[in-house]
Amino acid sequence: MKILILGSEGFIGKHLVHYFQKKNYTVISSDIILKNESNYILINPEAPNFTLLFQKNTYDVCINATGAANVQFSFIYPHTDYFLNTANVFAILDAIRIYNPSCAFINLSSAAVYGNPEYLPIHENTPIKPVSPYGMHKHYSELICKEFFQFYNIKSISIRIFSAYGPGLKKQLLWDLFKKISNSKEQNKIELFGTGNETRDFIYVEDIAYAVDCIINSGYFTGEAINIASGTETSIKSLAEMYIKHFNPNINILFSEQTKIGDPIFWKADITQLKSLGFNPQFNIAEGIKETIEWQKKQLLD
Repeated sequence: MKILILGSEGFIGKHLVHYFQKKNYTVISSDIILKNESNYILINPEAPNFTLLFQKNTYDVCINATGAANVQFSFIYPHTDYFLNTANVFAILDAIRIYNPSCAFINLSSAAVYGNPEYLPIHENTPIKPVSPYGMHKHYSELICKEFFQFYNIKSISIRIFSAYGPGLKKQLLWDLFKKISNSKEQNKIELFGTGNETRDFIYVEDIAYAVDCIINSGYFTGEAINIASGTETSIKSLAEMYIKHFNPNINILFSEQTKIGDPIFWKADITQLKSLGFNPQFNIAEGIKETIEWQKKQLLD
């Protein structure tokens, strides 16, 4: 199995590279970071030319882990977000169509396409109602995958990742907790956005890699989209309390009652389709938090 991983230097991309290398797959990685390593291809960030990736090499699978993953950024820079999350997907698939039409394509999408659903759990057939340009652009990318399957028979699938976390992620809730606790002058008190009652379906990054592996081996690749999550609903307050229990139990958490634009309120995924491909989460939230905290504490020593 020969796999091309685009966005290999990002949070999920790095874990995908390590996961499939451990399985002894042939992994070719590619990103905009200058590196002098074998099996690595540099992409020009100003004018990415994806055709060069496929002109001289063929792959069994291409995993697209590129793009922007910041909801607030998408409101300020919608053109850039569109270019990174939508236009690039078209360019990659078009290069596959011309040079490597047998290559299966996995597009990393997002649960942001659902917005604030009317009911839980969220099934793949739940109406698409994004509440941010980011979510809208991810939905566009899914439609492009459908287009290339329907009209050109390019095997493709979009994976709607819910709330990813784990070692290496330097943003979002657990990193925010880490930074606020580490930098707090009042060592016994920190403040977070929201009410604490908001919920997410958190999935550990190693489970994301495992889910992708299940999809490679058993997925249909007919332009469909599939939820990638743990299937468990966790409140922000509960997660924060689990975190401080392991990091510093003397910390008190306050909530600002203010929400960020584009953020959903309640999320829980239906992962029946993913389980039908052989997936079962390997990490529960307590284990994932411990692993994440161990990595974060090492950052204090660097």
